[in-house]
Amino acid sequence: MTNENFRGGMGTRSKQLPWWLFLSAMLLFSCKTHGADTLSAGLTLSGSQTLISPNGNFELGFFSPGKSANRIYIGIWYKNFVSRIVVWVANRNIPISNPSQIELKIAEDGNLVILSASKIIWSTDLPSNSSNTSSSLEAVLLDSGNFVLRDGPNSSAVIWQSFDHPTDTWLPGGKLGLNKLTKQSLNLTSWKNSEDPASGMFSVGADPNGSSQYFIKWNMSKTYWSSGVWNGHIFSLVPEMRTNYIYNFSYVSNENENYFTYSVYNTSILSRLIMDLSGQIRQLTWLNGVWDWNIFWAQPKQQCDVYALCGAFGSCNEKNISMCECLQGFEARSSEETSLSDWSGGCVRGTPLQCQNNTSDNGDQDGFIPMHNMSWPENPQSLPIGSAKECKLACLNKCSCTAYAYNGSGCSIWDGDLLNLRKISDGDSGKQIFYLRLAASEVKSFAGSRNKRQLWVTVVLPISLTILISGFFICCLCIRKLKATGEKESGEDLLLFDVDMSIIATNDELNEASELGKGGKDFKLPLFSFASISAATDDFSVANKLGEGGFGPVYKVRLKLVTQVI
Repeated sequence: MTNENFRGGMGTRSKQLPWWLFLSAMLLFSCKTHGADTLSAGLTLSGSQTLISPNGNFELGFFSPGKSANRIYIGIWYKNFVSRIVVWVANRNIPISNPSQIELKIAEDGNLVILSASKIIWSTDLPSNSSNTSSSLEAVLLDSGNFVLRDGPNSSAVIWQSFDHPTDTWLPGGKLGLNKLTKQSLNLTSWKNSEDPASGMFSVGADPNGSSQYFIKWNMSKTYWSSGVWNGHIFSLVPEMRTNYIYNFSYVSNENENYFTYSVYNTSILSRLIMDLSGQIRQLTWLNGVWDWNIFWAQPKQQCDVYALCGAFGSCNEKNISMCECLQGFEARSSEETSLSDWSGGCVRGTPLQCQNNTSDNGDQDGFIPMHNMSWPENPQSLPIGSAKECKLACLNKCSCTAYAYNGSGCSIWDGDLLNLRKISDGDSGKQIFYLRLAASEVKSFAGSRNKRQLWVTVVLPISLTILISGFFICCLCIRKLKATGEKESGEDLLLFDVDMSIIATNDELNEASELGKGGKDFKLPLFSFASISAATDDFSVANKLGEGGFGPVYKVRLKLVTQVI
């Protein structure tokens, strides 16, 4: 099916058209955009209909991420993948809830629009003075994954393109940079969580001051990573680019714009750079052999270097499977969001502070617990106070104060949310203790649990280990003694054998069997160990050899009570 099938209305050339030609035309019109790469003026995309790029790599249509069936978006994703990898979302911050009345079309004013119940939900917002007439326009999904609105007769006249409005993914051929004329910045912004494409907390973009470096920011305000300046080949703080054999990067700067773009040497390789919801930027390539995405490079390298990754009152620990956890006395604001790797909501208090709620804890004063092996929160305030006690009181007398610290350099306090906390190892020389403010009941709970831990470590654990070790040694001694006794008995079983008693026992068994008429009954013949036989024959000495028979040599044995031949 070619693009021309969807590039305009059906003409009224003659009323004498053959029935089969009319039927074919109707069929083409009814399946209008499904499977094609172009949406022409006058036609719509709705329901399960999609556009597919000519090379078959990309598909555009309506989708609902994860289990969010009541949130519908127009997006572009890789086609023929087991899991849907979305690379662009048009209405990322304006989901549609009614799936039966949505459509994508080119409006009369030349804008590409998403309608829900005939109401415009999203638009390309072209200038009102645009001279393009809607009848000549078409929207095309290109092989690059770029969705363009252009003048049909002049395919090079691109009026609008998705590459100028990226979401979280940067595809080869796209731009990241700054338009100096419009001051528009082309940034990548992470998804809110794995099932919500709304703008998240992390973004990457060009330096607004015009330098050739790029920054990753939290909440569009706090910079926590820089690429370093472009030296013509690589960014100075991204050494991984030196080993590049897949990508061709280039930086363009002129009077109109500064931007960074890239391509792949082998166009058959699928590649994407994403602003991940983890706060890292990641360059990925698709490996056909293993059917998975390979991370070519990622920054920042350490996940916990991402600013405020775990939100307010949450700490980051790279050694845990779940990197984020709430501080003592706090709980996740939304367990549903954290299960989707979204910790932007952070943690909230389990019990309000006394100064925030006069009925809390029956009026008991708030307290503090020490936070060991934890980095200090961001933005401490220094106070000219000369003792730890005064520092504590300064925080306690200020309701907005949530933590304090005192060391040789003075007093520091924190107001409001504690951000950018990170668990550090015991051997980290830079560790410093700070004290977290909690309600009185939470402090008592912490003290009780700490006492239990101390009791376990100082009493229960040592006693248990002592009992376990003692039991182990006792068992070893018993086993050794039993083994020695068994060897002694097995080594003397023949030497201590009572021949007379054995003969009497055997005769009794024969008589019993004869009386019962069961002469075939088995007799219990004595068994001797090889060690005892060797000892009784003096290690099978020639002096004790009596002769040989059909079954081998016959030796005389020397018992402790009598000498006998066996």
